[in-house]
Amino acid sequence: MLFGNREREEFAMDCPICHTRDVIEIKHRLPGGIEIDFFSCHRCEEHWWDREGRVVSLKDVLELARKSN
Repeated sequence: MLFGNREREEFAMDCPICHTRDVIEIKHRLPGGIEIDFFSCHRCEEHWWDREGRVVSLKDVLELARKSN
């Protein structure tokens, strides 16, 4: 499947729970320029946040958003 001019497989990520590649990634930029990514698995409905390669809890994401305002 094409994603822009590149193959989607190039961006594929495995779900840490069910190991499928049916994962969506949504990139966010919080106020203050903090970049954070949200991932959601279509197969098992697992979801997680990532910042600079580290998993971040929702509580921490909300705290980052609050502090950056």
